[in-house]
Amino acid sequence: MSLCSGHTLTPSILKKSSTIQERIQSTPKSTTKVRFVLPHSQNVRKILRDFLKHNNTKDYQHLICLIRDSELTDDDLSSLLKECTECISLMNNDLRLFTEVLLTIQWANRDIKLVKEYQSFLNNLLVAHTYHAKIVIDNLVSLFLQNSNEVWENGEPTHEDDKKFSNVHKVLKTLFRIVPMCMDMMVDALQRHYPYFRRGVHVNDCYLYNLLKVLDYAPSLKAEILDLIFLRLVNMDVGVPRDLIEKVYSDVDEDIVLLDEGKSCSNNNLVSPDKVVVETLDICLRRIFRFIHKVCHNPETGDFAWNETKEFYKNTLKIFDGIVLPTYNCHHIQFCWFLLFSFKPCLAEIFIDHLWQKVTDPSISPVLRQTSVQYIASLVARASYVNLRLLKNVLQQLSSWIHSYINAQDDVECVNWNLKVHSVFYSTCQALFYVTFFRHKEMIASNKNLSFLQNLNFSKIVTCRLNPLRVCQPAVVQNFAAFTRNYQLAYCHAIIEHNSRTTISTIYQNQGGLGMAQTNDVLDANYPFDPFVLKRCSGDIKPFYRVYEEFDLKRKAEAEETNEIEMDDFIDQTYVSNKRKKFSYGSSPGFKFNL
Repeated sequence: MSLCSGHTLTPSILKKSSTIQERIQSTPKSTTKVRFVLPHSQNVRKILRDFLKHNNTKDYQHLICLIRDSELTDDDLSSLLKECTECISLMNNDLRLFTEVLLTIQWANRDIKLVKEYQSFLNNLLVAHTYHAKIVIDNLVSLFLQNSNEVWENGEPTHEDDKKFSNVHKVLKTLFRIVPMCMDMMVDALQRHYPYFRRGVHVNDCYLYNLLKVLDYAPSLKAEILDLIFLRLVNMDVGVPRDLIEKVYSDVDEDIVLLDEGKSCSNNNLVSPDKVVVETLDICLRRIFRFIHKVCHNPETGDFAWNETKEFYKNTLKIFDGIVLPTYNCHHIQFCWFLLFSFKPCLAEIFIDHLWQKVTDPSISPVLRQTSVQYIASLVARASYVNLRLLKNVLQQLSSWIHSYINAQDDVECVNWNLKVHSVFYSTCQALFYVTFFRHKEMIASNKNLSFLQNLNFSKIVTCRLNPLRVCQPAVVQNFAAFTRNYQLAYCHAIIEHNSRTTISTIYQNQGGLGMAQTNDVLDANYPFDPFVLKRCSGDIKPFYRVYEEFDLKRKAEAEETNEIEMDDFIDQTYVSNKRKKFSYGSSPGFKFNL
């Protein structure tokens, strides 16, 4: 079969699609690699004309093989580009294979003068024949993929890599200006070439580095590119559970080496796949943290840039709502916003208000409302930049909504205790208990703050007919009960003991009639800002991260001197002390509980 019959303008539907490399490789190979020399008796224009008019495939195939197999010097490539530029008018879709082989030439690491010649050739080609734009963009984006296994030292590209990537970005920047339709194809090409996160550490880091570089000269693509980046990072984060990361870091097998900055990854046969994935997530997240810091600060003076930060927050808030918030079991990506708020704490308050609107909106799905209140509780508990004023505002909001909900249920004769029916209410109660106990030291520092806690009326909440202590996490319940008892804010232990002796059954109806099932519904222990376990980029989070300070369960001296009998005094204090859960930096929801 002739060469032209395999690449006609209207191929048969029975033919399999092929990539650029496959089509070029299918061309008969020359016997040896030779230095490139243009044919003496005829130039490129005549060869292309003869192929188009007279179907002379011999010289055409020879020219393609010559370009593909020769070792092109800068002078060779310059001469070839000049010849090709003169016959761009001929390079229609019938010469697609010739165009493709020109695009596979290694040009990005050449001299700047040659890069400009190649750039000029691409500009002229796309202005004359826009249907080559997809191939050109695909080829340029593929250069973002780095086949080397060498990890960049300190996350900065080597001189050769920086030169190569800079040249590619210069070409893309010019193409976007001259041929705007290239921008429409860019996002699609970036999506298709994005490497799988298990493909390797360096290839993912290089690709992410170049995607962020595109934002410098293509701001109109910012929303689409950031969407793509966070979507891939979330998929990576979900695929690397916290227990896997802890296992990787605790592995002391001498035969398995953890990748380090500047160390070659050529010994991939000795590196466990899990360690490679953990390192990939760690390095990519570190690059995103650096990008956020760069966006929010003036590159020349290093001063905080409020307008840029505000714009970045607005752009990424849509990403958070659409990608991060609905994703279950996401452990680290949300810390991008945790870091962003540290630059301007008022953004944390705006963010909490945004989430609270979701919590109180009945038109939103209960799952998203639950997740929103979990984000509020975890952020307020863990962020050191959340001050006392904002803490008290959040506690007041949570308790006011809970009391309104309880009052509405008091008018109902029969209360349904099903967790699914009141899931948002129970999650909000758990958030209130969790934040109160986690930030207890600030709340007991003055009588004014203690009076504030008393006004929250915890007693009504824990004794209401919906019985939130029954479904909240045992770790949260026990610590909250110990704290409120110590400061006489509420007495929970009698209710806890009653709940432990009571088994609630759910009655349901099926085709066979009534049935009964025993249930033990407990809320999930989902705290999005639980301890950050990645080692490489944890340094960016630790300065703003609050570690729990353990609460002393000993009664106050004045309380011990009284003979007052409380309603739950039948519980031995030693038992409570042994049963209580202690906060720990590495456990969810921040403290341990042993049954």
